[in-house]
Amino acid sequence: MTYFKLVLGYECGVDKSVCPLDYPDYCPRCIFKKFKNAEFIIDKIETIEQDSDIKRQEMNYRYIWKKYKDILNIRHVIILSNNGIPIYNMAVGDHPIDATLLSGFIQANVLFSSEKLAIADKKRTSEDIHDRKFYEFQYKDFNILLRNGKFSRICLILDNSASSNLRELLSHFIENFEKIYGDKLKEFEKTGNLELFKSVKKWIEKMFEVNLIYPQTLSAQIPPNVIDDFSLIQKAVFEYSNDLLKEKPYFFIPNILDTTARILGIIPREEILWNIYQMLRDNIILSKDLQFQRHELDIRRQKKQEREYEIRKILEIEELSEVLNESTPISIEEAYQKMIFYLNKAEVAKKNSAYQDALNEYEKALVFAKKYNAQAEIGKISFQILEVLKFNKEIELEFAREQSIKAEKKKNYIKTLKYLFEIKDILTSEFDKAKNEKKLIKLNQHIKKIQNLLR
Repeated sequence: MTYFKLVLGYECGVDKSVCPLDYPDYCPRCIFKKFKNAEFIIDKIETIEQDSDIKRQEMNYRYIWKKYKDILNIRHVIILSNNGIPIYNMAVGDHPIDATLLSGFIQANVLFSSEKLAIADKKRTSEDIHDRKFYEFQYKDFNILLRNGKFSRICLILDNSASSNLRELLSHFIENFEKIYGDKLKEFEKTGNLELFKSVKKWIEKMFEVNLIYPQTLSAQIPPNVIDDFSLIQKAVFEYSNDLLKEKPYFFIPNILDTTARILGIIPREEILWNIYQMLRDNIILSKDLQFQRHELDIRRQKKQEREYEIRKILEIEELSEVLNESTPISIEEAYQKMIFYLNKAEVAKKNSAYQDALNEYEKALVFAKKYNAQAEIGKISFQILEVLKFNKEIELEFAREQSIKAEKKKNYIKTLKYLFEIKDILTSEFDKAKNEKKLIKLNQHIKKIQNLLR
């Protein structure tokens, strides 16, 4: 047999600051195992750590990106006792699964594979938790990943097959879980007391970092000097997060990731996500539990219903009820008079630059024009509605232009790009897209120019 000595550079794919294993003590063993899995026959391995700032940073971006994809893959976490009793289950996302029913299915599959499990257990040593075998099977449209421990079984319910990183994380989780909850697991076998595992949720959130898919908000207490020290990407994330929070009291990472990636253009999504992750770790961005989301939606739905009820009471006047209810019997002459009445109101509002009010009055006039099928008036009123809509867009366009110019003069390129994209959205509307083609070409060139200044 010919013997070769190889000097190799190897990127493990995990930053030491977030390594789930025992860095640096476990590194030689981890590398040896990965080479062995790749079917290298290795007698001896020597490892020397070398850092490259650029490569290390790129590795950080990829690591967080893979972690995020793994989290998005998880739908449910179930912890079972060795005899298959569910001791804790946690929905990750908004699609809960019947844990009792599922645990029965899992236990049946484990018992069916008992012979294989026994063989695997004989080969397995207590010293090498990472050599324990995984068990995978299908349940409806989900993938189940099972890992056996000494005192428990951990199951991840997944949308797709588990990555190698997720498998490693599950191994690390069960090892630490049994260290912390080992005595409670033994006590549970005697008492069946599920209250022993109330605190497990925080441990799952910490280990799997499922808070990345929770609703997010910004901290209300961020010192000005911290904002000043933000990186370029973090300033963009902060700016656009504030915009999203004007519409709702929370946002989700995909929303802010898409918005920031679109506007910054040249910055990879992996790098943007890494910056969002740092802002989460620094408590700039705060996660809200999914229970908050469900409770918040219920409250918002109830408030909406209450507002609608109050509005209906306010609008219960003869004039508006006739407009809102097109089935109200009315003569042609009465419909004509109503149409003229609302047209006059629309013209007054238009002269006073109250364009939204004018739009509302034109729409009311259109209802009555349709009641007696006055085609000429319907055409004229529809034209006026389009004109008011266009005028509103012109006002929005002018405001966005002014703000982009001000921001560019101040070299605040994050805000500049935000307003330039607002302009682009207006120009690409269904009314204006064709005639604004040349403007859009120039605008896109301007956007690219500003994006290049961010390099």
